Amino acid sequence: MRVYTGLDVRSDFGGRFPWQSRFIDVDHGVRQAVIDEGPRDAKLTFLLLHGNPTWSYLYRDFIQRLSTKYRVIAPDHVGFGRSDKPRDPRWYTLERHIGNLGKVLDELRPERVVPVIQDWGGPIGMGWAARNPGKIAGVVVLNSWAFVRAPRMKLPWLVRFLALGRGGWKRATQSNIFVEMSIARGGPRWLTDEELLPYRAPHPTPDDRVGIARFPQLFPQTHDQGHESWATMAAIEDGLGKLREKPALIVWAKKDPVFAKPQLQRWQEVFARVDGPHLLENAGHYLQENAPGPILDQIERWAAAL
Repeated sequence: MRVYTGLDVRSDFGGRFPWQSRFIDVDHGVRQAVIDEGPRDAKLTFLLLHGNPTWSYLYRDFIQRLSTKYRVIAPDHVGFGRSDKPRDPRWYTLERHIGNLGKVLDELRPERVVPVIQDWGGPIGMGWAARNPGKIAGVVVLNSWAFVRAPRMKLPWLVRFLALGRGGWKRATQSNIFVEMSIARGGPRWLTDEELLPYRAPHPTPDDRVGIARFPQLFPQTHDQGHESWATMAAIEDGLGKLREKPALIVWAKKDPVFAKPQLQRWQEVFARVDGPHLLENAGHYLQENAPGPILDQIERWAAAL
């Protein structure tokens, strides 16, 4: 069982993450943390949405560069980062994650929002965006998804075995495999212990990793229409049509074992005006960690015309 001591998720990690989080009550005392930086009167607000098992720290380079000109909002989903971590697995649902984001944004009242979506940021962000199309100025698509019918969605066998197979809950909570394997070794370069500290800090004990363990369970595969998230994901997919005329930028990592060519092609069909895809040859699933500079170069170029 992995237990980390001496780590503080509220720290600045040696100056790498100097921003303070604001906390917003999303459910009877459950607080969601959010970074809110940059000028409030900026012409765009970038909404940076992470996935499993990361948090807004993944977007540190994005916050630093984009907040000089734009408003930047980077929430930590409940169960992640600096947000509270309910220990009842039933608390975590896809619909609740979307609802939490909505409550945070109702409080912050951003204008001309550009969601930047990766991993679970896809369905959570598009779930909110499809319900608020008038607030959307554009979408930046990184490796993610927000559909269940097409293309055929199926969890990679390794994820199914490690996270959902026998002993999967223990591997996710007690062994913390999503941090110690997926992040640590899932990219073109293995991360050092020092680089992993900010990803270990939010989840020092198994009880703090319930949200991590739930995300694989919340993934609906195409064939399983009885799955707890299937109807919600189908509604998200149906709502993508409301965003069709929004300008979209696609930056895609080619070495992602989870989201690959079928998902990329589907995103190209979602939007009528697509800039890209701009392919990153040597980036993996956590492309914000692997190649922040090239992604930001594309975002800044594209955003200048919005």
